[in-house]
Amino acid sequence: MAKQIVTVGDLVIDLVLAVQLPVGIDQHQMSPSLQFEPGGAANTIIAARHMGLDVAVLGTVGSDFQGQIIKEILVQKGADTSALVIPSDSTTTTVVALTDKQQNGHVFLGHYGEGDSITLTPSAQTILLQSDAIFMPGYTLVEDRLKPLIDGVFAHLDANDIPFYFDVGPYLGQLADQNIEHVLKRTDVLLLTEDEIPFVTQGTGIDACVQLLDDYPDMLIILKSGASGCQILSQHSSIMCHGYKADVVDTVGAGDSFAGAFMWAHLNGMSLHDCGRIANAMGAASVQKAGGGRNTPTCADVQHILNLNQVGIDLQC
Repeated sequence: MAKQIVTVGDLVIDLVLAVQLPVGIDQHQMSPSLQFEPGGAANTIIAARHMGLDVAVLGTVGSDFQGQIIKEILVQKGADTSALVIPSDSTTTTVVALTDKQQNGHVFLGHYGEGDSITLTPSAQTILLQSDAIFMPGYTLVEDRLKPLIDGVFAHLDANDIPFYFDVGPYLGQLADQNIEHVLKRTDVLLLTEDEIPFVTQGTGIDACVQLLDDYPDMLIILKSGASGCQILSQHSSIMCHGYKADVVDTVGAGDSFAGAFMWAHLNGMSLHDCGRIANAMGAASVQKAGGGRNTPTCADVQHILNLNQVGIDLQC
């Protein structure tokens, strides 16, 4: 029977444009491509579904056309959106993603959705009780309207022994330091990049991660390093999982997709080394496609990367 995760918050729509960065004042450009796709946690949801996880979605989208697009695509991908809240006259968080293939980078320009506060509904509570793990991206914490929902999810974590995966993300720096501890103390698996380490610690680099493990000895840290792969850190071990070469189209959604593949492997009892290698393959497959959303790699795409690199893992897609 497939494992089920619950994702909390951060459902956005991405408008992805290929440009030359930086974009200066009066330096007008016409993009050779345009994509309108679900982004943020939706990439994680779709990646997890492609790998074989059942996924239930908690949070909100707007009553606008962007929200309708997100919900329809998630339903098409087999995600359970029955507990998704759509207040009347609300708007969807929208992100313009400017991507530059030559520089292998991107810039996000976003506007948070607006609407009524979202609470943990009875249907959401039922879903939580039936699930094997909870995933939350850091973006969720900076949306004020989601605070009642987050409080309810944390209360559930306190009362139940269920793994909590937390992906820091680039926007967590908008939170005050005192708001981080209440998240970290509940986190079983922390995913982040080197640039994001200062958002959850007082330092930088591996030394700061080691200090974080001293403070939270049961935590597992997944330090994502893009093309270089990832490093998996616990209080007692450090595992380097090397990345795979890829012809980069853009990097939008790669980290989100990495998380979906890692959770699938981890919840299915694979070794940490294999978890990292599978997640790296998902990331490598992701950067070879434009944007995320419906372009998020399939299990077959991930298997192809593993086969090319003679990794010896059979995903049984």
